[in-house]
Amino acid sequence: MHRLPIRLLRFLAPAIFVMSTLPVHAQQPVVQSSDFKVVTADGVSIHFHRKVGPAPNKIPVLLIHGTWGDDRTWDFPDRSVMDHLAVRGYNVYALDLRGMGTSDHPANYFTIDILNRVNDAAAVATYIVTTTGRAPVVMGWSQGGVITGLLAASAPQLVAGVGFFSVPEDGFFVPPPFVPLLQSVVNSGVDRFLPTPDEIYAIAFGFDPITGQPTMSADAFLTFVSISESDSVRALGEEVTPAFFDAALVPAWPKIHVPALVVDGALDPLVGTDRAQALFNALGSTNKQLVIFPRNSHGWFLEDNHDANLRVVDRFLTQF
Repeated sequence: MHRLPIRLLRFLAPAIFVMSTLPVHAQQPVVQSSDFKVVTADGVSIHFHRKVGPAPNKIPVLLIHGTWGDDRTWDFPDRSVMDHLAVRGYNVYALDLRGMGTSDHPANYFTIDILNRVNDAAAVATYIVTTTGRAPVVMGWSQGGVITGLLAASAPQLVAGVGFFSVPEDGFFVPPPFVPLLQSVVNSGVDRFLPTPDEIYAIAFGFDPITGQPTMSADAFLTFVSISESDSVRALGEEVTPAFFDAALVPAWPKIHVPALVVDGALDPLVGTDRAQALFNALGSTNKQLVIFPRNSHGWFLEDNHDANLRVVDRFLTQF
């Protein structure tokens, strides 16, 4: 065995030392997380989660979850929208609407409706504007998209752009098999409700029309079910009531003039192509995009082809 000359060892020693420190730096998390709370105008404590990558130099993004969810919808294991955006330089926030996650839970969920949840979004958006100096692009899924629309119409100074994920223009459609279930829940007098796993799958996901395979893998769906929780029956009822949309949303859509992205899956039983198109047409924005994925359903950004689907969000955000 040959021995290295002393001079060479003296030369290599500093380099070896430097190299030995690299694994420590490599283990540092690429995305950093933090949690905050704000109090709404009507006195409710709202939790929100923030994620940033190594160079958060792009516009802030605020994500608003849908019914039965919380901020974890956007930080889903191996399908995290927050991580996806944070590593691309966006300052990403996701809140828990009142009654969900670690935000305040009222004793009576009949006190929770869609309109007072707009206060939750407004409080977090105000925090973002105050701390970053920039209004965020606000993106909402399902009920979260309804809240996004109401926020953008009523407080345009808090919104730089909007994303509507699986959102109808005039109310969510109730598939016929679910009409008796909805009626029984509304008539039962309970203030909160969570469907069964089979019902959740039928509402949010589907089966690829080409392969016949589920659009959401079994393991991922079990995770989705595990982070779902009972939600306000009052807010749920408003989602499917045309009168609520006629009073609150139909007048709001034309007031939205910021850049807008409307996305849905053609298999979505609650919205679908025609209702997404109607929302797109109703928006007052001149800068707007409509994308329909032919092989996806209501939860298109969490389904198995989520990475490909999120490219539409990437393209939309490059303009800010």
